[in-house]
Amino acid sequence: MRRLPVLGAVVLLVAASACASAPLPRRDGVVLYRKKCGGCHRPYAPSEIKPQKWEKTLAEMKLRAKLTDDETLEIRRYVEPDLVPSHAASPAGL
Repeated sequence: MRRLPVLGAVVLLVAASACASAPLPRRDGVVLYRKKCGGCHRPYAPSEIKPQKWEKTLAEMKLRAKLTDDETLEIRRYVEPDLVPSHAASPAGL
């Protein structure tokens, strides 16, 4: 019986960490991104978005969130710098 509270605490910690996300970068576009992309789901940090799925996702979300062309461009400019981790870039000349 004494293990039940400990087990409950562990389950809560695991559940909380599963819901946690990376912080959103503070730069131009973050307000629009939070508003439009956080209206139906949590706004994923750009570093959580898979680069190979980004184009398809942006096209789908443009329709679902009723983004204008200008809003789509602003969100693209906000997200794309962090799609690929910086350590994945190869040094110049290699």
